Amino acid sequence: QAMISATFTVVKQSMSLGCFPRVKVVHTSSKVTGQVYIPEINWMLMVGCVFVTILFQTTFKLGNAYGKSNST
Repeated sequence: QAMISATFTVVKQSMSLGCFPRVKVVHTSSKVTGQVYIPEINWMLMVGCVFVTILFQTTFKLGNAYGKSNST
């Protein structure tokens, strides 16, 4: 959840600065600001998750990679 929120925040800020191409931004709530859905980014995150799942294949391998990345 944190990765999704951070990705959408970074993309939205990058678009406002002109550093990211314009994409369709859907505001999911008329009452709460900041709740957005960007279909293209959502697809990229999904492809990334599928790629990581195929690459590591088991939660044991994924856990080892996470442990190594945090210990260095």
